Amino acid sequence: MPKSHSLILAGLALTTVLAQGAFAENLRYAGATAPLTFDPHATNDFVTTAIARQTYESLIELNAKSQLVPGLATQWEYIDNAAWRLTLREGVTFHDGTPMTAEDVSFSIMRQASSPRYKSLFGQITEANVVDATTVDIVTAQPDAVMPVKLSLLFVMSKAWAEANDVVEVPDLGAASSESYSLRHANGTGPMKLELQVPGERTVFVRNDDWWDDFTGNVDRAEYVAITSAPTRLAALLSGEVDLITDVPLQDVVRVEETAGFKVADGPQRLYMGLEMDGTRDVALASFDKNGQPLDSNPFKDVRVRRAIALAIDNEAIVSRVMRGYARPISMPAAPGFQGYAEDLEKDLGVDLEESKRLLAEAGYPDGFRTTLNCPLERYVNTEEICRASASLLARVGIEVTVNGMVWPEFARMLVNGPDSSFHLIGALGNSGDVQDVFGAILHTRDDESGLGQQNWAMWSNTDFDAVFEKLVSTFDPDERAALYREGLRIAQEQQHAIYLHQPFLIWAMADKVDASVRADSAVVLSDVTVGTE
Repeated sequence: MPKSHSLILAGLALTTVLAQGAFAENLRYAGATAPLTFDPHATNDFVTTAIARQTYESLIELNAKSQLVPGLATQWEYIDNAAWRLTLREGVTFHDGTPMTAEDVSFSIMRQASSPRYKSLFGQITEANVVDATTVDIVTAQPDAVMPVKLSLLFVMSKAWAEANDVVEVPDLGAASSESYSLRHANGTGPMKLELQVPGERTVFVRNDDWWDDFTGNVDRAEYVAITSAPTRLAALLSGEVDLITDVPLQDVVRVEETAGFKVADGPQRLYMGLEMDGTRDVALASFDKNGQPLDSNPFKDVRVRRAIALAIDNEAIVSRVMRGYARPISMPAAPGFQGYAEDLEKDLGVDLEESKRLLAEAGYPDGFRTTLNCPLERYVNTEEICRASASLLARVGIEVTVNGMVWPEFARMLVNGPDSSFHLIGALGNSGDVQDVFGAILHTRDDESGLGQQNWAMWSNTDFDAVFEKLVSTFDPDERAALYREGLRIAQEQQHAIYLHQPFLIWAMADKVDASVRADSAVVLSDVTVGTE
C-alpha cells in the first residue's frame, strides 16, 4: 500500500475511534476521486456535485427514481413571457442559523448562471426577480421548457455569507491565485453540515439537526476519503477501515459478494461513455502518417473516418469483456434514464472491418494513420482497459493508437483550458439528465457568448443539429418535443458525432450493516443511509 494512502487510512481509523463515542451512527465511505471544491457553482463535475449536495440543496430535487420533487421550492409554474415562478419553502435556515430568504435564492440563481461551467445550463437566465418573501421569478432570454429539470442542479447559498467571505463571484478553479474560502468551507441548508474539508484527501460531515426535512436514515457523522488506487480502496473496505466504497473494481465484484459480511449493489448510471473526435480543427493534434510525419489535415473532420472508426469498435466485446457485463451498449448520445431518450432509435452498427477500411481509403487514408487517445485513468470504471481495447480494435484497420493515460485533474484541465485534444475517452451526461441539456452542452456548436456547447470537447458543429436544438428549447408540447429529440439524436447518429460505447452501471460495495441505495446520479445521499450495529 502506498505510504500516502496508509497515512490517510490510519488517520481515518483514529478519527473514527474518537468519533464513535460521541456519534452512535458513523459512516465511513470512499471513492476514486475527491471533490474539487465545496463551492456548488464552481464546477459541474458529478463527483463534486454528489458530495457537495449533502450540504447544499437545490430548488427542485430528484428522488431516487430521478423524478422531480419539491426542494427549496415547493411549487413551480411557467407564467409566460419566458418566465418561471417559484414558490419558496418557508422556515428553512442555513447552517449558520440565518433564515433562507428570497434574496438568497435570487442571488444564488444569478451567481450560478454566471459560472463558466454552468453557462450551457443557466446562461439564458437574464433575471431572478424577488416578487415577495416567498416568490421568485426566473426570466430567460427565450422560453425554456425544461427549466424545472435544470433547477435540480441550482444550489442555494447565503448571500450574506458569500459577501462576508469574499466569494460573491464564482471562483476560477484553474486560477493560480490563492484559494477561495468556498473551496474548504460551506454554508448550505442541507441535511449535513461540512465539518472539515481537506482538499484531495477527506471530507467530514455532521448531521444538521435543524434540517427542514425528515431523515430516513440514521447517519450522524460521515467521513469521505478519496483513494485513487482501486486495490487500496477495496482493501480499505474489506479490512473495515471504511464501510462503503463507490467505484468497485469490476474484477473484484465476485470477491466482495463471496466475502462474509459484505454485499454489492448496482444500477445504471445517468451517463454514457464515448470516444470523442476533433470535429473542427483543420489539423488534428498528435496525429501522424505511418512514417511519423505530422498530418497536414484532420481525418476526424471527415464523417467517413468517424464512421470507419465506429465500424471497427466492437461495443459488445467491450461491454462483455472489459465491463464484464456491467454496462449497456448504446448508439446515440443518450441512454435509458435520460429524459428524451428514444429506445427505438437504438441500433447495433456491428463490426465491419472491410467497410471500415474502404471508408478510410475513400477519405484519403488507405494505410490508416497514427494518433493519440487521451484517457482519464481513474475517473470512470475501467477507463484504461476501455482505451487499450479501443486501440487494439482500431489497429485492425490501420489506425495506430497510442494511449495517453492521464490523472483526472490533468485530463480535466486539458479539456477546460482548450480543449487540447483531438481524440479522447469521456463520460457525458450534460448536466440535468435531460437530452435537451445534452444537446445544448455537449453537441451544440461552441459559443462562448451564449454558453452553449461549453462541454463540446469534440468541437463538433452541425447547423442542422443546432436548428433542432433552437426549436426544442422553446417547445412545450410533449409530442413535438419527442419528435425534436428524435431528430437531434438521428443527426448525431448519422454524422457520427462520437463513437458511443455504453452506459456504465454504478457498482457500490458495503458492509452488511449499511443500507444505501444506488442512485443514477452517483450520489450517496447521507440522509437516506442507515448504519446498523455490528
